[in-house]
Order: sequence, then structure tokens, then C-alpha cells
Amino acid sequence: METNAVQMDPQVREGLRRSWKALMAVGVLAILIGCVAIVVPAVASVGTAIFIGWILVIAGVFLIAGAFMAHSVGTVILRLAWALLTVIVGLWLIVEPHNGTLTLTLILGIYFLFMGLTRIAVAFAGRGQQGAGLVGLSGIAGLLIGILVLANLPSSADWAIGLLVGIDLIFAGWTLTSVALAGRDLARAS
Repeated sequence: METNAVQMDPQVREGLRRSWKALMAVGVLAILIGCVAIVVPAVASVGTAIFIGWILVIAGVFLIAGAFMAHSVGTVILRLAWALLTVIVGLWLIVEPHNGTLTLTLILGIYFLFMGLTRIAVAFAGRGQQGAGLVGLSGIAGLLIGILVLANLPSSADWAIGLLVGIDLIFAGWTLTSVALAGRDLARAS
């Protein structure tokens, strides 16, 4: 870690040195919440749907405000339609999170399916190049996750989003705690 710290921008080093404790706390919290999401994926799935709903409602409000900045009536109408659709979908996710998790799980399954196929194609096109095997392996994993999620619909809506969000939170927390440890080392060295 020390050799990387030497090459780091001085402002970044100072920020890490001062904020490593907060980064560590957020990292540990992310790991704990990720573990809870994995243990109780249905609750995490519903919570994620509601969270996404609120994000869409807030974004829709900003889109409504931005729609009136358009230069023509036709553009204002199109932007308002987009904004209202965003708000409606957000409200639907907030009011009907269980139905929302089914829709989000369907989209998630399709995403993993196509992401997996794309990565397999990229790996096949780049065979013989460094890292192509890992890209292909990642593609196979994505393809299998997509098939698993889609083949088990609607029951996969109960666990898929929560499980995947939990795994992502654990990796994010792990990354944050690693960065925090580097910041702690910088603090001790100064």
C-alpha cells in the first residue's frame, strides 16, 4: 500500500488520511447491510423497489421542472409526458413494491442474460488476448444468473434483487474498508 500511496495525488492522500474512520464505518455498515440483505432477500427486494420508486419520483419532479425550459410546445409536451411517466412508475413502485419487484426481477434477468451473451461474444472475439478468458467466465456466470432468475419467475422476485444487492453491498463495503485501511496507514505514517 505504501508504494501506491507515494504515487497518489497529495489532496487525495490528505483526504484519505483525515477520513479513513468514516470510510471504515461506512464500509463495515455496507457489509452488515449486505449480509442482512442476503439472509432476508425478500425484504431487501421490496426495500430496493421502494428506493428506486422514490428516486424515480424525485427525478420525475426535476424532469417536470426542466420540461418547461424547452423551446417549442411539442418538446415541452414530449418532456412532460416523459416526466409524468417517470413519476407514475415511481409511485407504482412505492405503492405496489411486490409487483415492482417482479417487474424489476424480469428486467434484471433479461439484463444478465444479454450481458452474459455479450461478454461471451467479446471473449470469443478476443480469444488469445490477455483477460479474454476472465471476460468469458464472467459472461458464462452472467448468462447462468440470467437463466436462473428468468426460469424461476415469479418466485425469483422474492430473492433475486435482495441477494444481488446484498452481494454488491458486501463487495462495496469490502472496497471501502480496504481504502480506509490505506488511509489509516497514511495517518499513522504522518
